[in-house]
Amino acid sequence: MQPQTARELVLQSAIRAFARQGYEATSVQEILQATDLSKPTLYYYFTSKAGLFRAILDHAYDQSYQEMQAAVGHAHGCEARLVAIADALFRFSETNRDLTRLAFAATFAGPDELPPEAADLERRKRNFHFVLGVIRDGLATRELSAEYDPVELTHGIFGAISHQIRTHLLSPAEPLDHRRAQRVVTLYLRGARHSPAPSS
Repeated sequence: MQPQTARELVLQSAIRAFARQGYEATSVQEILQATDLSKPTLYYYFTSKAGLFRAILDHAYDQSYQEMQAAVGHAHGCEARLVAIADALFRFSETNRDLTRLAFAATFAGPDELPPEAADLERRKRNFHFVLGVIRDGLATRELSAEYDPVELTHGIFGAISHQIRTHLLSPAEPLDHRRAQRVVTLYLRGARHSPAPSS
């Protein structure tokens, strides 16, 4: 067995176990039962159960970041780039449902629910700042109104995208597809209010 394969087996088994039972209720032995690997193998790659959970969250942040980067590279203009980001995050959550659940759980966990420093805040900030860069470009080209602060705008679009993902994880009635990404971004950027009729 190749070393990378062993690491990946442990990682994927842990993602499934943590998503099903939570961090505290999951033992190292339960994680290893599905892999046919030993505890020394887990500790070799991840040092501890806490280190394994940290690696899972790192994986979530890194993979979603890479997918956003790749998607934006093919889009032109602020709105198209935001749609590409939403689409990439939707696809990521569809193909990594357990991993997405864990990322949300870590975000909203109480101080005693996870080990200290379970999440790498710098990775989380990096993903946020990537979208912030797209927003700043939109302000620079006047595609977005300078009435709003770029950080405020970034929180808003992240909130709209995240809400769609959370809702889909709870009740996957409608697909998280490109059409949904387009509608979410359009609603966020243009609003739902009718424009007033021009005065005669």
